[in-house]
Amino acid sequence: MAGDRTRLGSSSLLLVGIVLAVLIVVNLLSVNRFARIDLTENKEYTLSESTKRMLRGLDDVVNIKVYFSKNLPTYLVTLNQAVRDLLDEYQAYGKENLLVEREDPADDPEVEQRCRVLGIPQVQLQIFEKDKAEVTNAYLGIAVLYEDRSEVIPVVQGVENLEYDLTAAILKAFRKEEKVVGFLVGEGGPNLEKGLASAKGALESQYRTVVVDLARGGPISADVHTLVVASPKNLSDAALYAIDQFVMRGGKLLAFLDPIEIPEGSIQALPKRSGLEGLLENYGIDVGANLVLDARSNANASFSQGFLMFSMPYPFWVRVLPENADPDHPMVNKLSGIVLPWTSTVSAAMDVPEAVLIDTLLRSSEFAWTKTGGYDLNPQQRFQDAPREPTEKLPLALVASGVFPSFFEGKPVPMIDETDGAAAVDSETIPRSAETQVVVVGSANGFLDDMIGQFPANRILFQNAVDWLTLGDDLIAIRSRAAADRPLREFSEKGKALARFLAVFGVPILVVLFGLVRFVRLRNRRAAPLAAEEKLT
Repeated sequence: MAGDRTRLGSSSLLLVGIVLAVLIVVNLLSVNRFARIDLTENKEYTLSESTKRMLRGLDDVVNIKVYFSKNLPTYLVTLNQAVRDLLDEYQAYGKENLLVEREDPADDPEVEQRCRVLGIPQVQLQIFEKDKAEVTNAYLGIAVLYEDRSEVIPVVQGVENLEYDLTAAILKAFRKEEKVVGFLVGEGGPNLEKGLASAKGALESQYRTVVVDLARGGPISADVHTLVVASPKNLSDAALYAIDQFVMRGGKLLAFLDPIEIPEGSIQALPKRSGLEGLLENYGIDVGANLVLDARSNANASFSQGFLMFSMPYPFWVRVLPENADPDHPMVNKLSGIVLPWTSTVSAAMDVPEAVLIDTLLRSSEFAWTKTGGYDLNPQQRFQDAPREPTEKLPLALVASGVFPSFFEGKPVPMIDETDGAAAVDSETIPRSAETQVVVVGSANGFLDDMIGQFPANRILFQNAVDWLTLGDDLIAIRSRAAADRPLREFSEKGKALARFLAVFGVPILVVLFGLVRFVRLRNRRAAPLAAEEKLT
């Protein structure tokens, strides 16, 4: 009996030892290996392949300094832990080339001074304890340091966009060349103070933004890598020449075009031409002189009538469904909820240059149609010309890649206005471009200050387009993962009637069926002993 107990005790100790050994091995492996199930559609809680590739490719030491206060309010404890977990993953993939250090500025006046120099502010946080509210000061900043350069995330408010911010900061700190994005501005159009302020702000963490004014012609500075042209109107030949030669030098062009002009306070609109149509057609891109409406996939718009405000589906505001975005292009393949207000078609021209490849990025639904001429924008009108049956989806945005011919090849160089008369542009026309890309979207309103805040996916599309043209697709996959808009699937009238019936009568019917089944089972259970007694007698 004693021997059995001894053997039993030895077996228990051996089992405990095996379990401890397994736990130790698992913990050692987990330092550099992650096993995690991420059930979100776009893997929002897993480091993207772009970040992993960037971290594995580090060829020099990068230092990430985390300036978090130790005594944080209870509601920020989970944020602190989430940041720690994310940085642990960064450190695992970056190995010896990524150093993560944590410091509390409150413990050391020198560290606090360093935070001020870096631009990490002290923030005030509210603490609710024992039925009273108090205010405390704290730090929630991160700095990325490489050689003599630094990039800062001043205040970490959540981890939703922290991977993008960290990866972008590391890439920018490593980058030897400063990337410049130019915004074309002109009289009467949007500028960086009004109209393009939000778009400019979305880029400033990664690029230097500059104004490009072609009112007196060009050329566009050689520092500009990507040129953004938003809602242009009647561009002069000298301005077109400057844009054309910018593209010929290998510059990247991003154009948002408005097909209509809406007088203030009016619901009638007139056609508007940017002046870019001929130049883009020469590159293989056709911008339609039309306005696209979509009866099936559109956004709600708010209108006022007297003292009343109302919101209703508005066919002039075309919503691009996920299945109508190019699944193979990183600029749009993970986006949903893009809305293009008052957009025209943008398609491949009849004659596309041999060395140019056209890819359609966005399309309407199969229930879209176009209007031309004068436009009645009244939201309460009856759209009697809307298609009743599915038709061809209309192209709304595209990217052209390759070697482009100059629009001014074989033409005289345009003149620019001088105070004392006209003068020729002092430049020799470049006939063929280097390998480059041009992105054209048939709507500009959805990317200007008044609307870009209403449609978050539009802001991300704008940032993705600039990133793809300027840097490639490394950052795009990170930003796009959380940009998901999941509208309800369109139901037929029969489907709606069935759903309504199930919602009203489904639960009562299930309760009645459950009661009947239970009644039958109880009756059978009571009848079983009686049947047995009858057999015995």
